[in-house]
Amino acid sequence: MILGKFVENRIILPVRFVLAAEMVFSVDFVVDTGFNGYLTLPTGAVGAMNLPLFSTTAAILADGTQSLIPTHVATIDWHGQELSVPVLAMGSKPLLGVSLLNQNRLVVEFIEDGAVELENINY
Repeated sequence: MILGKFVENRIILPVRFVLAAEMVFSVDFVVDTGFNGYLTLPTGAVGAMNLPLFSTTAAILADGTQSLIPTHVATIDWHGQELSVPVLAMGSKPLLGVSLLNQNRLVVEFIEDGAVELENINY
């Protein structure tokens, strides 16, 4: 189970990144149910983490414009398993999309500093 919190009307979940030389660190992500991908990170964070470029992805943004977004690959620790996921380099806040929530149960206490639980239900 992954534990987060509800802060300033946002669902926040930590994601643990596994980088080269077994360096592991956590980044807090805002859950975005309008984003059907996996993760986004600001371009500066992608560069600092030295994530390898995989491709570019055509995306339709919230304002309806279409853009080509650099797509990188990251290894994360997700429910105790290492998982390689695409990371779009864009925006100003780390976002977690519904593709990463697939096969999970999300429980949120919608009060300031409320508990958030993400449980893997892939039996």
